Amino acid sequence: MAYIGKQPSTKFSAAAKFDTFTGDGSTTTFDVANIIPAGGENGLQVFVDNVRQRPGASESYTIGNDGSGDLKRITFSEAPDASSEIYVITQYEATNIKNIGDGTVTTAKLADDSVTTGKIVDGTIAAGDLAGSIPDSKLSNITTASKVNISALSAPGSSSLFLRGDRSYATIPTDQIDSNAFNISLLGFKMAVNEGLTVFNLVDGIVDEFHDESGADEGEGSNDHYCATNDFYTNQAGTGNFSAGFTTTSVTEADTSTAQTAPNTCQNGTAEGNSGEFTVPTGMTSANLYVWGAGGGARDVTNDAYGGAGGFSTGTFAVTGGQTLYIATGFGGQGANDGTDAGVFFGGGKGKGEASSDHSSGGGGMSGVFTTGLGVAPDPGSAPRVVMIAGGGGGGGHGAGGPVYYGGAAGGTGGNAGGTTTEQTTAVGPSKAGGGGDQEQGGQGGTHPQGNGTGQTGSFLKGGDSAGSPHPHGGGAGGGGYYGGGASGNGTGVVGAGGGGSSFTGHPQITSGSTEEGPGSGSDNFESGGSGSPLYPTATSSVTQAGDGAGSNFGEGSSGFVLITGTGPVIAQPGGGSTAIISNAFAAGSVPTTSRIVVFEENVETPTLNTDIIASISRDGGSNFTTATLTDSGYVTGASGQRILTGQATISGQPSGQSMRWKLALANNTVKIHGVSLQWA
Repeated sequence: MAYIGKQPSTKFSAAAKFDTFTGDGSTTTFDVANIIPAGGENGLQVFVDNVRQRPGASESYTIGNDGSGDLKRITFSEAPDASSEIYVITQYEATNIKNIGDGTVTTAKLADDSVTTGKIVDGTIAAGDLAGSIPDSKLSNITTASKVNISALSAPGSSSLFLRGDRSYATIPTDQIDSNAFNISLLGFKMAVNEGLTVFNLVDGIVDEFHDESGADEGEGSNDHYCATNDFYTNQAGTGNFSAGFTTTSVTEADTSTAQTAPNTCQNGTAEGNSGEFTVPTGMTSANLYVWGAGGGARDVTNDAYGGAGGFSTGTFAVTGGQTLYIATGFGGQGANDGTDAGVFFGGGKGKGEASSDHSSGGGGMSGVFTTGLGVAPDPGSAPRVVMIAGGGGGGGHGAGGPVYYGGAAGGTGGNAGGTTTEQTTAVGPSKAGGGGDQEQGGQGGTHPQGNGTGQTGSFLKGGDSAGSPHPHGGGAGGGGYYGGGASGNGTGVVGAGGGGSSFTGHPQITSGSTEEGPGSGSDNFESGGSGSPLYPTATSSVTQAGDGAGSNFGEGSSGFVLITGTGPVIAQPGGGSTAIISNAFAAGSVPTTSRIVVFEENVETPTLNTDIIASISRDGGSNFTTATLTDSGYVTGASGQRILTGQATISGQPSGQSMRWKLALANNTVKIHGVSLQWA
């Protein structure tokens, strides 16, 4: 229906708004109650004390946003006076349009960056809203796994593949797993050897490089013979005889023995390195000792001035496997007119040695067995360090057509005085001969009747030295011994002989101990006291002459000899045997399904792998074992010695457990097992 008159307006205008304020002389900004339409600066009417103000930046006021970001703030160019009346008339009001017709808002109506995070309701963007790819630059803030659904990632889906550094997938290499496990075992073995460990723990594994039997279960194993000297297990052990002889510079067998290195002119030991050494074999409990002291030197055999004979001692000594015995083998006494004044090892007294006609001959050195190395004078050793001693013979004198002045023979528990067959410690008067040593004191030094030089008295482990003054003719020196013989006096014409040293068998661990002195008279007075030993007829030449006194003018006495024999187990000899070596239990951190074993083995005979040496593994404490097939992986070092045998087994079929054991079954050919490494996963 048509309107009569003026058509109604289609526009809506809200009523004007009125705000009042009171100035304080300092405030320049005032916020109105309603939002000022954008660009409405000129649509405001602002009055101060009824005077309308002109808008603009260079005029009275401007408009802007308040603290909440709405266009409500009037800012005066200067603060209105205090108590001034301010009122503002807003002719128009900004209106929110909530209902907009379809298709009326286009992209052209939206400013760039006008849609922000705050304008998007959480959870309203669907997968279809993200069609196409998202640039990498838009993904820089994805930092945690919680923002990514793992199932949405693209992957091959195979457990045998892995993601490489170039973001491609590849098959997991397994060819190096065995090699790495082998290297770990070998490294652990070498570290155990170098560090002296027995059981060397790895993560999920152990290496047992045998230094003792702590890694093996001796109650579970059978015939598992362990060699503590060389640290290995073997499947062969028997009983054998041992024999070790010691001369002054050599030994008859080197497996258990090392020779002494003392020079012949060293009267006393200076350190353990001077003496020989005997290492008691494993399982040997007693050693038979045979000890010959050295003979004295000679001056004038045409007048029976022989060197005195060395003594002989024997007995059985209680020992333990691995124990070290220290051996001293005495040198023969120096002949007269030697031109030197050095005594001899061990403990033989010095001749005067100043001229080619000094008439002075040296005493023979004692031989002995000790439990510790030989020290230095004045106390090179003491009981019970001293196990056994055979004394040395005294040096011969110079009869000059008169009485016999042969050196005193060594003991026995007491040595003979010079020129006699009597065991006495006192010197022999007119002949100036020295006395023999006994179990408590050395032989007395002889004194010349006219008051010339007195020979030195013997002492512990040492014979007395000849007197060097005032006359140039010295007498015979004393022989070494448990206590040494005394030396002759010094003077013209007849010069006496030295006394013999005593022997010793009194150690508390010696049984059946005995000593024997030389004959000390007649044409055979220079033969050793040990000449009656049953070892003599079959002994080597070094033994048959051991301890004889010098039998020619200016001759040196024969050196001593030490022989040690015994019986004990002989280990790792050909012949083989059945043996089971089983380890103690080692705890796994979880139930393993596979295991790898490495065996460090040395051939004595040539074994057949997996027949003569069978390795097996248990995860249930040894109730069940699974065999691992062994292969030869070469030598630990070089091209001989210890071999590396490797094998692995699947043990998942055994009852579930975390108690790991290895077992080696040895048979037939003899082998040595030096260590075992076991790993599991």
